[in-house]
Amino acid sequence: MMDKSKAMIKIMTILNEDGLMIPGGRAHAVVTEYMNFKIDRVGPEEALEDVRQSKDHLVAQIQLMAV
Repeated sequence: MMDKSKAMIKIMTILNEDGLMIPGGRAHAVVTEYMNFKIDRVGPEEALEDVRQSKDHLVAQIQLMAV
């Protein structure tokens, strides 16, 4: 079973492959807060799998926030 911190590291790595999110930036803060909520709600494994399946959509949303 994966713990929350390992899931968060994997999720943020997947979503920030292009380096668009800067720690401390608005997009990074919003994504971190949302993913913490998601992990708490559905569990680490399911949250990670959801991110893998919806990566393109999530990255597009992040790009809009980062502009």
